[in-house]
Amino acid sequence: MGTLRLAILCSGQAGQQRAMLENLLNAPDLAGLRRIASELLGEELEVWWRNLTDEAIFANEIAQFSIALYQLSVWQRIAPLIPQPALIAGYSLGELVAYHVAGSLDAVETLVLVRHRARLMDEAAGGMAVSGGCMLLWRGRVSRRTQEAKERGMLACGLDTAIVRNRGEQVLAGSADAVGRFLADPQIINPDMVRLAITTPSHSRYLVTASEAFRGALDNSRLADPAVPVLAGVDATRVRTRSQAVDVLSRQISTTLRWDRCMTALEEAGINTVIELGPGNDLAKLVEAGHPRISARSIDEFHDWYAVREWLKSRSN
Repeated sequence: MGTLRLAILCSGQAGQQRAMLENLLNAPDLAGLRRIASELLGEELEVWWRNLTDEAIFANEIAQFSIALYQLSVWQRIAPLIPQPALIAGYSLGELVAYHVAGSLDAVETLVLVRHRARLMDEAAGGMAVSGGCMLLWRGRVSRRTQEAKERGMLACGLDTAIVRNRGEQVLAGSADAVGRFLADPQIINPDMVRLAITTPSHSRYLVTASEAFRGALDNSRLADPAVPVLAGVDATRVRTRSQAVDVLSRQISTTLRWDRCMTALEEAGINTVIELGPGNDLAKLVEAGHPRISARSIDEFHDWYAVREWLKSRSN
């Protein structure tokens, strides 16, 4: 294999919602992180989690806090077992968590900023999530006619391209009603469209005020220069300073994310191994599909934490 060039990817998507925090709730080695979360919530983490309804778990602020907390718990466990990564990247919310992995934010500051970010996004969106999700995954090959119908429909319904993935995949964002109208358009024939259970139109023009307000929060935070470069979601540039991080983390809330460019940047940097912190393995699958020279796996694919270390050793031989 030769020299290991490792990257860490932080997801912005939930896995199996109800099971996501189960391993965190009683693990002795995560007591400190549970205490931090409980203090921020104003009640014991386990009580808070158990009392959430299946619908409430998908609410923006709750979902973002839970996903970030999950990734912080995973990183706490695997960081001592693996070599320092060469690059870090985060998808959507995961870009903020990436700065914790890069050493720019401690656990408390990360979770505080995650909650504040979610609240600002909800305030900017107002009542856009009346029913259904505000985002839509567009995937699969379609005819030119369908592609043209998609573009007309996006314009008519006021949908933005929130995330550009690979192989023609995109995530679209707008109001819940607009997403519903787009899906109902008989000229847009794509059986691979998936409405996402996301209640805020992230990475779209509708959240500009949230971007502006979050910039102020980041300016006043203890965010530091990252010890490891972080790829900016908006353009895949390498972020090495606090000022760069403030800029890209605020802009990405209301700007299209170029995840396709981030994946290309991994290969161009000579990355040959990727670990996704989860939950789920969507990012790992995207990397391997688009860049087969990179071996990518999610933490969720290993039976225990030490198996991660053994896999990395095998990649170095």
